[in-house]
This record gives sequence, structure tokens and C-alpha cells, in this order.
Amino acid sequence: MLPACAHADTVAVVAEHTERVVLATGLARSVSTVLVDTSTAEDIRTRAAFQSARLCGSRVELMVPDAGWGAAVARGLRHAAQVGAEDVVLADPDVPADLTAPAAESQLAVALRQLRDQERPGVVCSPLAAPWWQRLLAIHVLRPLCAPALGLTLVDPQARTLVLSGEAVPDALSPSWGLTRMGWEHGHGLGLLAAVREAGLDVGQTSPRVPHPGAFARSVNRDPVDRGDASALLPIALRLASVASSVREPAPVVPWVADLGLARGQLPPPEVFTAMLTRCSRAAQVVASRPGVAGGWPEPLLNSWHAARALRADIPAIAERLWLTYLARLGPWLRFGASTGGYTVPARHSVVAAARQFLLATGTPVMAEQTAEDSGGEHIAPSVPGTG
Repeated sequence: MLPACAHADTVAVVAEHTERVVLATGLARSVSTVLVDTSTAEDIRTRAAFQSARLCGSRVELMVPDAGWGAAVARGLRHAAQVGAEDVVLADPDVPADLTAPAAESQLAVALRQLRDQERPGVVCSPLAAPWWQRLLAIHVLRPLCAPALGLTLVDPQARTLVLSGEAVPDALSPSWGLTRMGWEHGHGLGLLAAVREAGLDVGQTSPRVPHPGAFARSVNRDPVDRGDASALLPIALRLASVASSVREPAPVVPWVADLGLARGQLPPPEVFTAMLTRCSRAAQVVASRPGVAGGWPEPLLNSWHAARALRADIPAIAERLWLTYLARLGPWLRFGASTGGYTVPARHSVVAAARQFLLATGTPVMAEQTAEDSGGEHIAPSVPGTG
């Protein structure tokens, strides 16, 4: 299933690659590729490109003009339920990835096999690799904040490429806690993961997929402190706090995950880095002017998690406060990272320690011993001192 809007340049290559992967695993009896086109009714370019794709199996076109990402995903999942799909691959046509890997060895193939190996097959996400400065909100906030409920530390909480079991589709469409789609209409699958996990099914992830070089080049200069991304992801991550104790069983998690080491020993482009520091400094001034705001990290994160668990929690207000305190924390951390040459071991030590402290304070089991091997062959211990 490909939810697409004006993706004429990429929809065919993603459709072809995804079908090859599914067929190469040998796990599917037949494959049907479904385009859910949310372009305007007059814009037929995406559909025309999809029709030109060289596919072996059947193809279906569903039109939901001017709809959002979540509405498109919901339409595709309803179609999957109607036809009795055994598995559903939700493929993101926005960024082609893993195209040079043999189909049977791609991370999407790994996700399909991992789904079949789950005790209670639910969902496996296959994240994109990205430069570390494009993962800052995830590194400092979203990964620890989501871990108590999901039982894993997500590489990329956007979760736009997923493999779902047929059993998980109804849970994704109708979350049992009654919060409609948990925000995933805003362009990310985090709420979908949460719905499947809360239903008692398994949630997993693969190693990151390598994006096409052109897409990777575009991501380098994207605004790393985009308020729009935060406004979509922080509320759903905070709402997860209210269901953290209702999952099937608490799963031990690691406080740090590798992301292929992309650009680890580098800094953002100078103009991007300067803009980031400016925004962080402004947020720090706002935070400093407010009485009673916790200063050390991860105390503001923990306070937000507890506040979100209240019966009538004001999630938008909590999210805004957390965003500001995160930016205020981020500025000094970025300067420290710059002094060491990027997202190097000293900069990651504070991330690991803060995440571990947060997880333990929320009662989330932390793996007793963590070995995080990345492309640099480094060993990251979770008990290193310092919270940055």
C-alpha cells in the first residue's frame, strides 16, 4: 500500500521495489499493490506513473482527493481488511530507500520475516537512516518518552514504512482505548504502532534503510528543529504515557539505538547550525523567565510524562512546555557536540545516561547490559556519568 500525494517521480520505483521484496521473501502466495492517491482530482500524474510501474501482481487505485496521510492509510487498511490480506506493507513513496540492496536482503524483507517470527504478529517498522541532527527530537525526547508503552526504543518515531499482520489491521483502525487514530492522520505511524502494542500484539523494528542519495542530500539541509514535526509527534507520544501501564507486559528496553552512524563525525551545515542555536537560545530565555521550571535533564521530560498521565491532562500545554524545555536543553548539548566534532561518543554518553535515568524513573525495565555496536565499532555503556 502506497499513500501518495504528488509522488509522480517516486511512486513507480517504490512500488516495483516493494513488490520485488515481497516476492523475494517467498512468504506471499500473491501480491496486490494498492495506490491510495490523495492528489487533487485533476492531478493524474501520480496515477499515471503508478500505471507505468512494471508489476507482476495486480494493482488497485483508490482515490481520496485532498485527504491527509492518515486518511489515506485508513482507506488502504480498510481495503486490506475487506480483501482479507494476510500481511500489509505500508510503503512510504516520499523517500526511496534500500534500492541497491538485493531484494531478499533488504530491510523491508527483514521486516516481513521478523513479523512472521513474532509470538503475536503485530507490526514491524523499517525506519530510514538520517543524519544525527535530523534525529534530535527523537534522540532526546521521543525515544525515551515512547519506550514505556511500546517496549522498544524507536530509531525513527515517524514510522512511515511498516509491515502489519492481518490481525493487527482492525486494531490499527479502531484503537481499543478510543482515541481516534492517536494523531497518525498528521503524517506518521506512531499512533498505529501504539494501537497495535496496546492491543497486546508485538511491535518491532529493523535496522535503518539507506535512503536514495538524492533524498539523503535533501535531508541534510532540512530544518532540524521544525515546530511542525514536534506539534504532530509530541502529543501522541505524551498520550502514550496514559497507556504505559496497560500493555501486555513491561518489556526491557535499551536507552540508546544506533542509526548507521550517518554523518556522525560531522556538524550540520553552518547556516543550519547557526539557525538551530539561535532558536535554542530564544527558548532558553523563555524557560529561564518562568518560575519553577526544572533545569536539569531529563527532569522536564519526566515531569511531562507524569503530567500527561493525569485524568484530564492538557496535552497541548504539556507538549508546548516540553518543546521549550527541550530546546533550552538542546543548545548547550549542541555546543558540547560541536566541541567534540559532532555526535561522537562524549556527546552520546549524556543521551544514554539521561534516557536510562528517565526509563528507570518511569518503572520501565532497562536491559541490564547494553552493547551498542555501530559502524565505528564503539561500545556504549548505559551507566556512563553525566546528563548533559
